[in-house]
Amino acid sequence: MYVDCATCKRSGRYTVASLIGRDGADISTLDLLRHLTASCRYQRSPGAPPARKYERLCLAATTLPPPARKIPPVQPGDPYTVEMWDRIGNKLELQLATIYPLSVAIATFEAAGLDWPTNEVTLRDRARIVRKRELPPRHMRCLPF
Repeated sequence: MYVDCATCKRSGRYTVASLIGRDGADISTLDLLRHLTASCRYQRSPGAPPARKYERLCLAATTLPPPARKIPPVQPGDPYTVEMWDRIGNKLELQLATIYPLSVAIATFEAAGLDWPTNEVTLRDRARIVRKRELPPRHMRCLPF
């Protein structure tokens, strides 16, 4: 748990286990914050009159650290990419997938060819083209107006 105060620029990091061991599991977040920031010179006691216009206040707040990102394990080797090109065939329009096993990459390539019949679809291993579905002949394309 992080405790930061914008007024006095103090900050601290605490583990939840240590806070539970020190203050108990049933303490409210507000009481815990007051306990942790009791030495702040801008802290006001409960029931104190409201601050005057230019009087500084303790702006301490608690935040939890961002959750750890779960990154899937990376298989050895380089992934295969399935890409869709524009209808002219000279500009990459969309990278559809990045897949490791070749068998799944080929299945994805075949499915992409069925889903986008008017576009060129490629299956690549870095710069090497493994499979390529060419553009259909111009008279077979259904181009919108």
